[in-house]
Parts: sequence; C-alpha cells; structure tokens
Amino acid sequence: MRTHSRRTWPLFLVVAVLGVLGGVVLDGVAAGVVSFVAMIALLGASIYALAGEKVQDGCGGIAGGVGY
Repeated sequence: MRTHSRRTWPLFLVVAVLGVLGGVVLDGVAAGVVSFVAMIALLGASIYALAGEKVQDGCGGIAGGVGY
C-alpha cells in the first residue's frame, strides 16, 4: 500500500475526452489515430495509478494463489 495518495482522476478524464473525440467527433484517419492514442493513454494512466502498490501474490487470483 502506498503511503501517499495520487490524484489520478485527471489522467482518466483526459483519456475519456480523447475517447469521445475519437469515437464521436472526429472521422476517418484522425478518429483512428486519436482512438489509438486514447488506448495507449489508458494503459499509461492505469500503470501510473497502480505503481507503488504492494503486491500480494498469495491472496488468490486466477491461478488460486501461490501457497501449496
């Protein structure tokens, strides 16, 4: 767990605005480019939001945890 809080909502707001621009406002190649940038920005914002979190590998998950 992090000891300090990060404000991540502005990053996700920018991603949402880019998604709306690419999906509704723009047309053609410009819409594709803006949508691609929005997808990459979503990945970056998600990684930034989770950076520094304490990893708990043994708490269950897809593989059912690591403790045998």
